[in-house]
Amino acid sequence: MAEVTKIRYLIFLRDVLILSVSAFGGPQAHLAMFLQKMVEDRKYLSRSDFMEIFSLCQMLPGPTSTQTITAIGYKFGGPRLAFLTLIIWLLPATILMSFFSLSYTFLDRGTLSVFKYIQPMAVAFIIIAAIHMVQNVARTKLSVGLMIFAFTAAALLRHPAEEYFKTPWIFPIILFLGGLFSYWYHDDIPKVKKTVPVKVNWKYFIIFASVFVGIGILAKVTKYDPVILFENNYRFGTLVFGGGNVLIPMMFEQFVKFREFLTAEEFITGVGLVQAVPGPVFSVSTYTTGLALKDMGLHWHLAGCLIGTAGIVLPGMLLIFFLFPVWNQVKHFSIIQRSLSGVIASSAGLVAAAAYLLFLPVGLRWKEANNFYYTNLADHHFVNWQNIIVIAVLSFILYRSTIPSPVWVLMAIVAGIFI
Repeated sequence: MAEVTKIRYLIFLRDVLILSVSAFGGPQAHLAMFLQKMVEDRKYLSRSDFMEIFSLCQMLPGPTSTQTITAIGYKFGGPRLAFLTLIIWLLPATILMSFFSLSYTFLDRGTLSVFKYIQPMAVAFIIIAAIHMVQNVARTKLSVGLMIFAFTAAALLRHPAEEYFKTPWIFPIILFLGGLFSYWYHDDIPKVKKTVPVKVNWKYFIIFASVFVGIGILAKVTKYDPVILFENNYRFGTLVFGGGNVLIPMMFEQFVKFREFLTAEEFITGVGLVQAVPGPVFSVSTYTTGLALKDMGLHWHLAGCLIGTAGIVLPGMLLIFFLFPVWNQVKHFSIIQRSLSGVIASSAGLVAAAAYLLFLPVGLRWKEANNFYYTNLADHHFVNWQNIIVIAVLSFILYRSTIPSPVWVLMAIVAGIFI
């Protein structure tokens, strides 16, 4: 019997590997592939079980598709299989984004010109992600209001009042306020009366919280870049609701503007390249964290890729291990139902803010790098019309096209070589 179970687990992990090298197109496409492969074809779980798991992962911070497939592994074979599922799912994306990170370091300025269309393409991808997310979320006046609030606070108020908003904590504050407003507004949702106490194994939550607090203190005390970067990624994985596109503005603020680990050009190139990689969009952390440590030598560059990957996925994994066993007991709690729509609406506003923030260094020319006050605009020809036209054309085509994202990345690189 044990041998049969082992074989079933190996077949399951083989299916995860197939998904990990073929799941292009972001979390929506990933989830459709999970449903087809794990539910319809293999019948590892029922459709209703899958939707339950997906609902849970939508309510949690972190990479939704990564948490979903990890939770499927947990349901099918417990925490050990869930952990192996996570590793196999992440491996191809981690290897490819590490390769891109190392390659970027060794290319000279002339060779880097092959990526010149990757950056406007990345902006176009984020614009389309924002449009789709806004269309899906803008169903009530409250949702629209929270999206406008999040966009205004994260994008439009940044430059006239940056001294008050230049903090990476502005993003979790926006999400918290969105959830709070939603909780107050949806007072018509009845409270769930619990007659049976919820049985909880607190081990994984204690680990999650201990790492969050401990690494924050350690980063503050040591001021050591590898520790700071792990803390940054762990914080992102703890506070990001809405997937990889919500991660982009947080990471841009922290790594480019606040810490200046990367240039805007380096960062936006990574955002574009991740579109060519199967697996989670969160693997952009592999690229950015490795590149942030490039000046410490090759070994630290490679270590940075692992630090970024571990930091960004560890919170989501621990939360899945903590909450999945008690999900059926807590999913009807009114605090979750009343707050979630506000968090999601605020996340949509942050994706729109990401499109704006990434457009600035690509569509306009600046005197001083990474300084996006409008007083810092170049004195002459400050509008980069070529990039703006590319962004506009690509956005229109992407909105109406079903061409896979890796094909667009390949075309952008080929165009950079010949044009």
